[in-house]
Amino acid sequence: MKIPVDRLFGSDVEAIEVDQVVQPAGDVGARYPDGVRVLATIGRISHGVYMEGQLEGVEAETCVRCLEAFKRPTRVAIEEAFSEDVAPKDALFSAVSPLVGRSIDLDDLVVQLLEVDEPMAAVCDERCKGICAVCGGNRNLTGCDCKEPVIDERLAGLSRLLQERDNN
Repeated sequence: MKIPVDRLFGSDVEAIEVDQVVQPAGDVGARYPDGVRVLATIGRISHGVYMEGQLEGVEAETCVRCLEAFKRPTRVAIEEAFSEDVAPKDALFSAVSPLVGRSIDLDDLVVQLLEVDEPMAAVCDERCKGICAVCGGNRNLTGCDCKEPVIDERLAGLSRLLQERDNN
């Protein structure tokens, strides 16, 4: 979806209010099945426009500890400047986004902001106990009595040294 901002360059300089639900494309869209709500204001600046507001949505995630699906509420600030002085080919090297055809590509902006907001390792709850390394059970759902430690083969030599030290 493109938002035309032509009128901000004329005599009507009143800000444009945006309240739009956007359905992102691709992998991001799969994580946000209900779409993302964009609440923002677009105002005129020298040689371009400035968009300020926020994105709100609910992301479908998988916990890296227990591997259970969960929903993560997302709120991302929008503080983006667009300039007619920036060529699209220079967009990667500029702190300001290009304003092409005096319109803002809202779909592209939403995908970029959500990708940056994506956590490196999503966790369902900070108290998540994860899965048992021995039996594979979800320790959040059932108690686990497994005692057998799993020793990483790369650390087996260190384990033998510790056992020898304890025996002496």
